[in-house]
Amino acid sequence: MSKYTVDQFLGDARTVIDSKGLEGGLDDIRIHMERLLREPSFLEDNVDLEKHTGFTEVGYDAVTDIHVIVHGGRKGSKSQPHDHGPCSVIYGNLTNHTIMRRWRRDDTGVDEGAANLVLENEYKVHAGEASAFGRGDIHSIEFPDKTYFVRVTVGDVEKQITHTFDVGAGTVKFGQRSK
Repeated sequence: MSKYTVDQFLGDARTVIDSKGLEGGLDDIRIHMERLLREPSFLEDNVDLEKHTGFTEVGYDAVTDIHVIVHGGRKGSKSQPHDHGPCSVIYGNLTNHTIMRRWRRDDTGVDEGAANLVLENEYKVHAGEASAFGRGDIHSIEFPDKTYFVRVTVGDVEKQITHTFDVGAGTVKFGQRSK
């Protein structure tokens, strides 16, 4: 079987969006992403690990505005609950695992100030697996050292205004993302 490349993935994602739309095709794109994640030489083919600092964009399709980004590396991390604003996102593991948490708001939904989140689901995403989040879905991610994962975004998340939540303080902030 021949290698499945980032360019092939982007072409398959474009075909899915053309035929089903983004919302109807998000799970199909996730399935294509899992095929990409299982490509044994993905990291060595796409990322200079000596220069990787936790964020390396390895593919982009201007037609669909899909970005393929490798995250993680030597040091583990944990995010606060957040959304990706108007963007859909798929996370998938190349190595190790991530702990994904899905949250829902149980308050008035204001953009700034008091916010109450309820944890709906917590699960592990293992190497070769992916998990999709639609526009506005609130989630958080945690991963151990030596974990590499791919984040596929439909839209440039880094240029969006998004919500970030502090569960302990019971607050939400609405603002520009930062890598």
